[in-house]
Amino acid sequence: MRQRMRCERLGRWGARALALGMSLGALTACDDLLEADLPYLLTDAAIEGPETAETQINSVQALFECGISTFGWIAMGHEDVFESIAGVAGGAHVFLANPNTGLCGDADNDQSWFDQIMGARALGSNDPAKFGGRGQGTSNGVYDKITGEWSLGTEGDRLAAIAAIYVATTLNHFGTFYCEGAIDNSDLMQGSEFLVLAEEWVGRALTHISAYGDFELPNSAAESALNTAYGLRAQIRAAAGNLAGAATDAQTVLAADPDFTAYVTREAGDTRRNRVFQAGGSATRAGFSGILGINNWWNGPIQPPNPATGQFWPAIIPHTGYIFLGILPDGATTDATGIPVRWAAEQRNAAEQPVPLANGAVADSRVQTIFATIQGPRKREVPDKYSDDADDMPMISWRELTLIRAAWENTTNNNQANAIALVNTLRTFHSLPVISGAYAASLAGNQAATNGMLFEEARRELFAEGVGRFWAVKIRNTDIAWFPRRQGQTPEGGYNLQGGVRLHFPNAEYTGNPAISAAGGLALRGSGCPAAEAPLP
Repeated sequence: MRQRMRCERLGRWGARALALGMSLGALTACDDLLEADLPYLLTDAAIEGPETAETQINSVQALFECGISTFGWIAMGHEDVFESIAGVAGGAHVFLANPNTGLCGDADNDQSWFDQIMGARALGSNDPAKFGGRGQGTSNGVYDKITGEWSLGTEGDRLAAIAAIYVATTLNHFGTFYCEGAIDNSDLMQGSEFLVLAEEWVGRALTHISAYGDFELPNSAAESALNTAYGLRAQIRAAAGNLAGAATDAQTVLAADPDFTAYVTREAGDTRRNRVFQAGGSATRAGFSGILGINNWWNGPIQPPNPATGQFWPAIIPHTGYIFLGILPDGATTDATGIPVRWAAEQRNAAEQPVPLANGAVADSRVQTIFATIQGPRKREVPDKYSDDADDMPMISWRELTLIRAAWENTTNNNQANAIALVNTLRTFHSLPVISGAYAASLAGNQAATNGMLFEEARRELFAEGVGRFWAVKIRNTDIAWFPRRQGQTPEGGYNLQGGVRLHFPNAEYTGNPAISAAGGLALRGSGCPAAEAPLP
């Protein structure tokens, strides 16, 4: 009974219990939640000795994996891919303002991810000294023990590097997608402070890798720990606005391994499945959402203006819609107003076949959909990017790193030709039309137009990537990206759109953390973001 109650406490306390250094649960009580080879809830005995270090590292990976699989499914709402259709998952794809908490769920409509990602951070480290003196942790994380009380020799450097990479990954998540938050009952921290800590943790990982030598991350996460660390730092720096540093790290990885990809360690199983596949696909066992077409339903001119620009939105929202996307022979993917090129009409004919358009466009193979039955009034287009719920998803890919370099070339180096050349490497890889001719000429010397091209390229290249990578791009481009700002409803499901651009932490953090509660509590939600990014209360 005591073991079972420990398992249930994670659902009530979530990451707060983990952050206070408690070991929760026992595998005998939690086997149905995650495979035993990667346990994410450990007994007190399981963390007593240095011989348990690798098991604890595996637990960090597994807990992060469980949370990020759900987050990726939710992120597809923020990326304008999905609208909620079925009531059982009506709150999944409506631009959430705050994250869902709770235990790793085995239900198809489970929407919890926050506790898992924060818990992975706490299992990795909760030493206040390693977080700028913040919080009330107990130095009980596996990294803290490996670098403190345990003597593991060079093997300790390998294990410490893995732990540091995953701690950095969790901090990158919070810094990228949240306005503010806290660590282990700390004072309120802005998202930018999470990113600073994330980069520091990458630095720790690089130090340990230098001492041990490069190695392959375990459980099929990546080919190279060193390249993963540099690729992760590229993401962190891009989110922090340090595009030059991000591009340097991206180039370091691409020079060493031109097709590098680090994977979220997904496997089959209810708590570790590829949730993007679960949300759609020919063999899916659950379908609650359908792919959105071009947004001509929100009625932008009567809605509040874009807070980043002060300009009212047009009747057709640029850079939206994922149904039958196409590319013109000269490589163009949008018209001059940002409306995406399609190779077929968005509605299929009576025989359920696409209706090709006479515009000369070819299908963009990066955005594959199928017509499938979901829990709704009719069949819908759903992603067909993955074939099984055990398929791995990229966490850091050479394609995203190439786009980071292209963004730097355009905005910092003011070299549109180099940006186009980098995009054309992606097009060539996919056997798609390259940017050329009059279209290429129209981009020369035009940063704004090239940025729009890069935004559309990222939208397609990172389609259904599963860990919110295009959401991160949208946050960096609020002047051209669409967020609903609590106005209107989904077009078919009729669910109220919420106010999320970035997220705020769960409400309990603002009311239950004494330091934050005393400083203003719920009134502080969104205070770490400018108006264009803060979630509406």
